[in-house]
Amino acid sequence: MAQDHRNDCLSNSLALVCAYSAQRWWVYLDPIGAILVALYIAITWYRTGRKQLLMLSGRSASPDFINRVITVCIGHDERINSIDTVYVYYFGTRFLVEVHIVLDREMRLEEAHDISETLQTKIERMPEVERAFVHADYEFSHKPEDEHLKPRV
Repeated sequence: MAQDHRNDCLSNSLALVCAYSAQRWWVYLDPIGAILVALYIAITWYRTGRKQLLMLSGRSASPDFINRVITVCIGHDERINSIDTVYVYYFGTRFLVEVHIVLDREMRLEEAHDISETLQTKIERMPEVERAFVHADYEFSHKPEDEHLKPRV
C-alpha cells in the first residue's frame, strides 16, 4: 500500500507539473511527462513483480537472517548437543523455518518434546517468521535427504 501511495503521489505531481508547464511554456511537456510517468510505473511494477515472484518461489533467506535463527537455536537450551540443519526460505512474504536439533539419545521423550516445542514457539515469535518446524534427532551422521527415504522391502 505504501508503495502504491508513493507512486500515486509522484505520478500525479509530475502530471500536474507537466500539464501546467505545457500550458504556460512548451506544449510538448505534457506528453513528455506522460511518457515519464508511464515508464516510472512500468519499471516499479516490474521490480515489484520480480521481487514477489522470487518470494513466492521459495527463495532462501539472507545469510544474516539464517544466522539470527541459528543464534536463537544455539542459545535456547544447553541440552541441545548440536544444530544439524537449518532451512529458512520464503513462504509468501515471511519465512518458513525448519530446524533439526540433536539431543541426547537417552533423553526422555517429554524433555525432548518440551525443548523442541519451546524452540518452535521462540522462532515463530520472530516477526519475519510465518511458521517453524523443529525436528529432534539423537545423531547427525546421516544425510538430511536420507531421513525420509522409504525402506526397501
